[in-house]
Amino acid sequence: MHPEPLEYLEFLEPYSRETIALARGLRQALLDLLPPCIEIIWDATNTVGPSFGFTDKNRDHFIHLPTYTSYVNIGFTDGSSLHDPEKRLVGSGAKIRHIRLNSVADLNDPYTRGLIEQAVNSAIRPKAPMEPCILIRQMAGPKRRPKPTA
Repeated sequence: MHPEPLEYLEFLEPYSRETIALARGLRQALLDLLPPCIEIIWDATNTVGPSFGFTDKNRDHFIHLPTYTSYVNIGFTDGSSLHDPEKRLVGSGAKIRHIRLNSVADLNDPYTRGLIEQAVNSAIRPKAPMEPCILIRQMAGPKRRPKPTA
């Protein structure tokens, strides 16, 4: 099992138990698939989740797992350049594409694993390798989180 920063668990607290379990399970499963890398745990304005890269620069991260109210996406920073003949990747921006994940088993899909492999292989790597680590980053401003149920 990969270490889980306490901050990550704190950021996830407003979510339902099911969504928290999904986010945590997907993070563990994705870490099992990725080579050692830099992980940034984000407490962003509208989501919580890790991103992964080989540098500590946000722009160099190739995959992210944003948590929403009842699901998690696997996002590909350069998704528009990935080979996606089945057109599973969603998004209309210039670069980022994603797939909605409803269970940890969704990462077992060979097509999704192929997209992950493409993202890893095309990721920006520094000339001097960096030591894998976990960084915590919080965006300023109000957070949009699920409302607690009564």
